[in-house]
Amino acid sequence: MLECLFSGELPRLLIVESDPEIHAFLRSTLSEDYARLDFTCTTDEAMQRWHVAQPDLILTEISAPAIDGLAMTEYLRQIDRDAAIVVISAADDSRLLRRAIEIGIDGYVAKPIDPPLLIDAINRALRDRQRVLDLRMARMVFEVANEGILITDDKTRILAVNPAFSEITGYRPDEVVGRRTHMLSSGLHGADFYRALWDSLQTHGRWAGEVVNRRKDGSLYSEWLSIAAVDGGIESVPRRFVGLVSDISQRKREEERIRRLAHFDSLTGLPNRVLFNDRLLRSLARARRHGSRLAVLYLDLDHFKEINDHWGHATGDAVLQVAGSRMIDVLRQSDTVSRRGGDEFVVIVELSEEGEGIAAICHKLITALAEPIQTEQTALALGVSIGVAIFPVDAEDPESLLAAADCALYQAKHEGRGQFCFYHPEIQQGTCHRREMERALRAGVGEGRYVLRYLPEISLIDGRVESLEALLRFEHPQLGLLDAGHFLAQIEEIGLMPELGALALAMAAGDLASLGELAPRLVVDLSAKQLAAPDAAEQLLAALENAALPPSTVTFECTEAALAGNDAGLQTIYQLAAAGCQFTLDDFGAGFCSFSLISQLPMSSIKIDRSFTSEIDRNPQIRELVAALIAFARRLGLRAVAEGVENPAQLVLLREMGCHAVQGYHFGRPQAFDDWVASLSGRFDVIHKVPPAAATD
Repeated sequence: MLECLFSGELPRLLIVESDPEIHAFLRSTLSEDYARLDFTCTTDEAMQRWHVAQPDLILTEISAPAIDGLAMTEYLRQIDRDAAIVVISAADDSRLLRRAIEIGIDGYVAKPIDPPLLIDAINRALRDRQRVLDLRMARMVFEVANEGILITDDKTRILAVNPAFSEITGYRPDEVVGRRTHMLSSGLHGADFYRALWDSLQTHGRWAGEVVNRRKDGSLYSEWLSIAAVDGGIESVPRRFVGLVSDISQRKREEERIRRLAHFDSLTGLPNRVLFNDRLLRSLARARRHGSRLAVLYLDLDHFKEINDHWGHATGDAVLQVAGSRMIDVLRQSDTVSRRGGDEFVVIVELSEEGEGIAAICHKLITALAEPIQTEQTALALGVSIGVAIFPVDAEDPESLLAAADCALYQAKHEGRGQFCFYHPEIQQGTCHRREMERALRAGVGEGRYVLRYLPEISLIDGRVESLEALLRFEHPQLGLLDAGHFLAQIEEIGLMPELGALALAMAAGDLASLGELAPRLVVDLSAKQLAAPDAAEQLLAALENAALPPSTVTFECTEAALAGNDAGLQTIYQLAAAGCQFTLDDFGAGFCSFSLISQLPMSSIKIDRSFTSEIDRNPQIRELVAALIAFARRLGLRAVAEGVENPAQLVLLREMGCHAVQGYHFGRPQAFDDWVASLSGRFDVIHKVPPAAATD
């Protein structure tokens, strides 16, 4: 037990005794339990030893030749109030003993000395000293902790708060102690929230979560609150609750800034392509659930190019801002208007039986945008053409709806601009092509038309090949070799992805296993349907086992969209992670980010989408966004990999931002496995030239 109190070391005792017989008795009695004994014969020598050795306890005669126990005790109490002191007194030393107790000794032993009583007195004094030190340490932690700490009773009355709590909330201790915690409430959390919190404390003894509270000045702030119940240990001591408060307002603002950069157009403030796609998916889900209709409008500003060329980009930007604002004024709050790019906009309108017709909405948009736009130089005449596609009449998936609306827009422009046109089947030119493609894709599995091409990931630290990503290609009988962008969505639609994904993994695992210990990591993409397939983890691991490729050498990639709402897919991820596989979150920043979901995933890295990487050397806003994404990854302890790198300037910027690795056509286009191996001439440690980061002042 003593070793537990003193971190595995026996306590150090300083014994002040001038009687040789008692000296010998104490040594023989104490040496077994207290290995570190230091003996001295005089008070002066004891004081010198105490300053040098800092013993855990002093055992001294209360009065003996050359020993003044009272004077020594008084001196020690002045310089160290926590020093543990036990005195040895004779039966006739009662007056001196009373004085010693008044001064503050921790224990005494009467002569003749009883060994058990002596050891008990020493142990009691040591335990009491340790309790005092523990309490002082706890108090010091309470005072200097960066996190706010508050202690309440079981009636939510505040008993104590630390300085960090006061700094976070603005309340002094005397302003909160004795009051109930609801004084901090923001009013944003309902009774159910607090009822669930209290139930968790009563059932499990702890609760943690995000809370919005109110500071003394009335401002709201976000905090991460962790509460633990602390029992008194005896019936007479009531239960207490200790809350740790972390102000996460700055982190929330940073998360919001990243979301804003990723999901809103910097010029007009409208939702960008990423956020629009997410809202379209949600709107389609609602329409399916309620059996209602939905319209997608594709808008193009007429004669905008002439305005931009004649009056300059600044005027063109102003026109786009006014156009966006006018669309918002015309449309309902439930509608979504997004800038698609350039002078193109797209709108989602959820239709109802009693609501306004789509033709009336189009007329309103055309009228609003036909009003002249006043600029510093002149009043500019503008117009708009609109293409309309209706769910579920014209199409049932986002891509087809947008394609149909785009076809209708082309028709509207062809018919004279300044008008709207509904999609008609005769406009669609690719229907036959899609049917033929589906047949070819299905037949291609048995005909061996699916092949792999490999693209390396290059370290920005030393230029070595870290990983090799397997990319699926399809050899079309007439069109030749097609990359995944031409057929992957259709494969998902027709349900081929699980079968084809397993086939691709087996081929890739066999290729990499042939290199033995020289092989880099294998990177393979997984789709939502692959992840959700029955026994997905078992099938994928079986493919690795058949190729003799250890799971620890494989990284699977998937997008966040593939996991959102995909419980079966999440279970597959966890099973593969348990087997040793690593994971990369693909196209990071190009989809709707859920930080709650990200925090649950067993990721090792994120891959920044090529749509961002390709712009960092010419778009300052995108450059800031990529830097923020890399910094976010580093804070989570993840590797950041940038795809789509095509020139040295992008490499330099990414290296300066702290990106770990890159991938892209700058290092060569995807190759067949044998061609890639041949290009290395047998040297798998080949170093790629990575430009150094630019010097900074």
